[in-house]
Amino acid sequence: MATKRRLPRTPLALAVMNLLMEHPMHPYEMKSKMKERGHDQVIKLKGGSIYDTVERLEAGGFIEAHETSREGRRPERTVYAITDTGRDEITDWLAELLAQPVNEYPQFGAALAFFAALDKDEVVRLLKMRIALLGGRIAGEEKQLKTFMEMGLPRLFLVEGEYAVALKQAELEWVRNLIHDIEGGKLWVTKEQMKAMGETFEGRNEGGDRG
Repeated sequence: MATKRRLPRTPLALAVMNLLMEHPMHPYEMKSKMKERGHDQVIKLKGGSIYDTVERLEAGGFIEAHETSREGRRPERTVYAITDTGRDEITDWLAELLAQPVNEYPQFGAALAFFAALDKDEVVRLLKMRIALLGGRIAGEEKQLKTFMEMGLPRLFLVEGEYAVALKQAELEWVRNLIHDIEGGKLWVTKEQMKAMGETFEGRNEGGDRG
């Protein structure tokens, strides 16, 4: 089947198509498996988003309706299967995602670029709050991973959860060091010092223009 559109490159599309590479299934089963495997730790599962994604993938020719069934008074359920074109597209995309780092523009990075606009003590207070929240999330996610392992779920299906925890642990340690440097006077500068530095750089640029 020829595709009609570009593959929607979203985490949810990645999950749906990879699940369908295992065997045909309906969206409700896909959502259940994502939760069972902890995929909801790295992929947002909101409302009917999975059904919207399935519709887009079917419209593009990446998946197709396999069969429709009804059990009792329940609504009809359509089982979907991945197409040959969809299989080629998802394996190429997955290989690209694994091999090529990309800048995902995290919100915390943007906040760090401008946090000097706040008072130093307020920045320290907020960062300590972030540490507490990170610690709580790490503990919760580690407990969930342990539960999945004890249930017999292969670690192969949990590595994305391990990665999410590792990122939070690295961030927590980095933020602790950042707080230490701010409180120790190794990082922060006053607004007066920032103004003076700005005037110095402007003077250098003007001097360079005259040259």
